[in-house]
Amino acid sequence: MAHYILIDNHSGYIWSDTRDLNGWSNSEWTDGNGGPEEACKLTDEDLHVYGRTYERAYGLASNETGYHVYRVDVNGSEAVGVVEDGQDQEMISAVERHCQRVATIKTRNEE
Repeated sequence: MAHYILIDNHSGYIWSDTRDLNGWSNSEWTDGNGGPEEACKLTDEDLHVYGRTYERAYGLASNETGYHVYRVDVNGSEAVGVVEDGQDQEMISAVERHCQRVATIKTRNEE
């Protein structure tokens, strides 16, 4: 199963590490359906944010909501440890340097 780290577009902080996210290991996600969009949705639900849509984007303006999604399990091993402090600049830099950026996800509130 893929594991992802999500960096919030506005703050630049790590918002989620799916290895430590309640519900990510449920069978719904372990059957291969757990992609970057699903990681974003589950992260928002864990934060009690509902009613958003998730779509891939080539980039985000500084005023757009969304996530930069990095895959942690690269070449058969984990590139970084489980995130304990999402505001730790060293950890954020390590994620950006060692993990594989797989998607940029734009979020919008459903109308």
